[in-house]
Amino acid sequence: MRILAVGDVCGSKGCEYVRKVLPAFKKQNNIDAVIINAENSADGNGTTKESAEYLLNLGANALTGGNHSLRREEFYDFLEQSDCVLRPHNLGDDKPGKGYCLLDFGRVRAAVINLSGKIYLEKSGASCPFKSADRLIEKAKEDGVKIILVDFHAEATSEKRALAMYLD
Repeated sequence: MRILAVGDVCGSKGCEYVRKVLPAFKKQNNIDAVIINAENSADGNGTTKESAEYLLNLGANALTGGNHSLRREEFYDFLEQSDCVLRPHNLGDDKPGKGYCLLDFGRVRAAVINLSGKIYLEKSGASCPFKSADRLIEKAKEDGVKIILVDFHAEATSEKRALAMYLD
């Protein structure tokens, strides 16, 4: 399975660029799944229903977020209702949305996990990403998933590397 992970798409200009390049890139490279970080896909920052739907309609299978995921309250209902638009799981169960989804491609299923770091993101109130990763990976295994993708939105390279080494 060939999976394309696209980093932070920023604003309408970033969405427009994805529209220009994604369809041909997917075809040329036989991409089976596309995961896009959309936490700043709206102009300014954050995500709106419109920017999320735009990216999904272009062929994204899942959208992930970061510390700006909950920036716009008007996005909360869409985040809560969507099966494939995520916010970092470890921001708390009391927040709208979720940080885990399953993608079913018929012959194979994949889990997408979205987590946030803590270093330099203290205001987000994120809990320990390592503990959250452990819980969600266990859930993915219980769901019979063989492919587990983790989008870890963090500021500090050391924290990113630590989680990568921990999960490897």
